[in-house]
Amino acid sequence: MMNWLSALLIFGAGPDAISGWEQILYLIPLVLCSSLVYGATRHEDWTIITKESVKLAAWLLCFTGCVFVAVLLFSFFN
Repeated sequence: MMNWLSALLIFGAGPDAISGWEQILYLIPLVLCSSLVYGATRHEDWTIITKESVKLAAWLLCFTGCVFVAVLLFSFFN
């Protein structure tokens, strides 16, 4: 059995946990870095890398937004 302190640390509800809006701010550099790295592994020309990075960043943000909306809707019925 887990004690209550380890359960708080696992689920991110400890005293040092950050709020929901601050967690969303971590999405911006994560999407930026992942889209740039993905674009750079596929191409060598910077114009193509930036075009592909913008496409992938938009796709990732839309996908993350759809998952957020789905989870939000499911939370209303809980």
